[in-house]
Amino acid sequence: MIGAIKAVGDWELDVLAVPFNVVDSDGQIFDDSTEYMLDAFSSPAILYHHGIEPGAKNLQKKPTIIGKAVGVEKRADGIHVRVLLDKTLEWARRVWEAAKNGIAVASSDSIAHLARLEVNGKIIQYTKNTPGRVAVWPLAGVSLWDRAEGMFQPASRYALALPAMKAIYRDAGLPFPEIKTNGGDVYADEATRRARVKSLQERAKKLLKQTKEISHGQAENY
Repeated sequence: MIGAIKAVGDWELDVLAVPFNVVDSDGQIFDDSTEYMLDAFSSPAILYHHGIEPGAKNLQKKPTIIGKAVGVEKRADGIHVRVLLDKTLEWARRVWEAAKNGIAVASSDSIAHLARLEVNGKIIQYTKNTPGRVAVWPLAGVSLWDRAEGMFQPASRYALALPAMKAIYRDAGLPFPEIKTNGGDVYADEATRRARVKSLQERAKKLLKQTKEISHGQAENY
């Protein structure tokens, strides 16, 4: 479900980033019991149109940060984010003008490996276009844009890969939070896993090389 945006101050917006209890075109719903990890993501990245060029056909070369979150609050109707737009950016100006005319929209961004769906009472990995209740949705980002011809209009939340979201935070100058799950740091665990895979690949290459050298030596002895 696409959220509403209201202009509430000088280049300042009240953004309903996650509306509650509204079934979207994917058949998915957020509610008050969804885990948004607001303690960790107290300042979600503010993006233009999910990093997609107007027309919804091409990715931006780099997702554009158009402002900063200055407050996040859970209310009866959903998760609201107070946003201060960057006056120096054209796309921020487009959002500001659209908000004043009531045609600006918002959608949330999360992290793929942390998001979860509840389907028929079972918790599964989040996938788009799968009906269910969104059980876990770390609110890592909020996308804003002006509703206009050729712009992306359907239920358009995105669960981004961890490297992409960390790069967005780095470019925005925001500290990326360390998330603890089951007593451990999932990011450290992922780094460990990657390092182990790389080590195993290198060992496999080394063994393969040794095997070829032994086979070659045996052939020369005949």
